[in-house]
Amino acid sequence: MNQRLTLFLACLIFMSVACSSTESSIVFTSNRDGNWEIYTMDSNGGRQENATKSLDDEMSPKLSPNKKLISFLSGLGLEKQIEIMDFEKDTRVRLGLGEGTHSDHYWSPASDRIVYVESEKDIGYLFTVNVDGKESLQLTSIPSSDLGTWSADGNAIAFSVSTGPLQGIWTRNPKGVNEVRLSETPDYSPVWSPDSKRIAFISLRDGNPEIYVMKSDGSEQKRITRTDAGESQLSWSPNGRQILFVSERDGNPEIYTSNIDGTSQTRLTFNDVIDESPVWSPGGRRIAFVSFLDGDSEVFVMNANGEDQIRLTSNDSEDLSPSW
Repeated sequence: MNQRLTLFLACLIFMSVACSSTESSIVFTSNRDGNWEIYTMDSNGGRQENATKSLDDEMSPKLSPNKKLISFLSGLGLEKQIEIMDFEKDTRVRLGLGEGTHSDHYWSPASDRIVYVESEKDIGYLFTVNVDGKESLQLTSIPSSDLGTWSADGNAIAFSVSTGPLQGIWTRNPKGVNEVRLSETPDYSPVWSPDSKRIAFISLRDGNPEIYVMKSDGSEQKRITRTDAGESQLSWSPNGRQILFVSERDGNPEIYTSNIDGTSQTRLTFNDVIDESPVWSPGGRRIAFVSFLDGDSEVFVMNANGEDQIRLTSNDSEDLSPSW
């Protein structure tokens, strides 16, 4: 089967799923066919299909905000490139990026550009590029490999510097101007709220990884969690009222939610294994996540309150990185 026909079939599968419900389509990574590939499925685990089918490894898929495109990493070994699959146009484009290693990538809210990290000799900088591979722009002058998200209003991209005199959370205008420092402590993983007025992040300023929230200008920094364990993998609910995260406070990585003021911290998963990679559905009614319940990673979904947990994948391979 040639690549064009493969992409056409993947398009039909994905669009039929996506049109049935705003929360029905999930993309994820699996090595069930011998190497890492991007798969699609609906929210009950049906119609699981390999969307890439190549000899390269493909991983870390992210659906664009308009749900028409998927960005992902592709390549063998450390030399990864960023590719974009367009289901409507039946195309797959490898962005013409630099020679370095490419890692984190996030969509602009308009689904027309990608921000990504390009590293050489362990020194990384942020770049943006159009979805057709044109107009590549180096975004930051400060070395950083920790990319945050793009604000929903499109006006800023968050990133962090982990060590040294420039450590802390920063924002940068997507045109490459106004590099603003918001914190001066060992902070990382900044994530914008849906209204672009706040940023949640992880900080080591109190000795272990804790969740903080601040205003977009860096003011009113407030600690949300207070445990002796580590918190990670932050995600805002679509309505901006809760933060989804992973914590080891009960002995192993489990999934929790918290109000943005730190109240009502609720454990959603109760297993003796790792539960991780939680992501909200577009409407906020459900959460997809990864669990190692049977020794390998599988994709599950549950209601936003942790109820009705459903296993979507079931095999002896690894299924990772779900994205709605």
